Amino acid sequence: MTVVHEAKKDSSYKGTSSKAIVHHYDFLGDFYRLTLGPELVYSYGMWEAGDTLESAQLRKLDYHAEAARAVGAKRVLDVGCGWGSLMRRLVETHHVDHVVGLTMSPGQAAWVRDQQWPGCEIRVENWFDHEPADLYDAIIAIEAIEHFAGNTMWRARRIARYRAFFQRCHSWLKPAGRLSIQANTWNDRGWLASLMLPPQQLAQPGETPGARERLGPKALYGGIKNIREGLHASRKVFPECFLPTPAELREASRGLFRVEEERNDRDDGVATVQSWLERSEANRARGAELIGESAVSDIIREQRTALRFLREGRFTSVRMVFEKA
Repeated sequence: MTVVHEAKKDSSYKGTSSKAIVHHYDFLGDFYRLTLGPELVYSYGMWEAGDTLESAQLRKLDYHAEAARAVGAKRVLDVGCGWGSLMRRLVETHHVDHVVGLTMSPGQAAWVRDQQWPGCEIRVENWFDHEPADLYDAIIAIEAIEHFAGNTMWRARRIARYRAFFQRCHSWLKPAGRLSIQANTWNDRGWLASLMLPPQQLAQPGETPGARERLGPKALYGGIKNIREGLHASRKVFPECFLPTPAELREASRGLFRVEEERNDRDDGVATVQSWLERSEANRARGAELIGESAVSDIIREQRTALRFLREGRFTSVRMVFEKA
């Protein structure tokens, strides 16, 4: 039977607020659920030739289970568990005895509770307040860390909040326990450069950077347009969110974890967003009945922008595996 716990009311969490979470995952979530497929996986899949969205999502869930060494574990924590797709997969496919899922969305928690999956404990709670009953064998956080720093643009503040997360994970894990993270991240040159520079100057790991040229009027206009689109997404679709850079995550984890693996999987982001966009456009009329035409238009606009940003290398999908030091 699925167990549900409610969050503390005196949380001092400094990331995305409960109000913003409810807007995105409960209100807008009514539309997203039309587009995500039967598993309701709201994060980028891992694609191979011939994949569907559904098969790519299951491969991604299996990757994190194996990367975190969660297969056959007794206790696993899923931070930002969404509609419980990973929780269910861990128990039913990877033979985990007990999975604790954290979400700040009452709607998501209610949905998971109604499924009555054995071995799954859902908590309406943010990571900042979590007090586990016992140590975990593994922790997985898929596209959750984007919420952890709120919308601060100050790098030092972001790193301090990410470090607080790594410190808690370190205290929650058994010796040599692993943390597997998937995150949308800016190009390692930082958020402003990621938005302002032309694509040829935004080299990804393993690529050769283009010539560093002074920005002309056309590039400046394009950068301003990118900032405008980013602000629209942050106001209308992802309020109080900010993407880290991979370097910020490495710095925040230093001395607590060893980075065992780091992958830049931008193509997975492109394939997933393309699939979501196609399904969003196909479900536009039904979505308008659920959340209104304006809200659906905001989502589709954000998805088109995200697809362009991914293709241009402005942000990417990073998967990082950490082992407790």
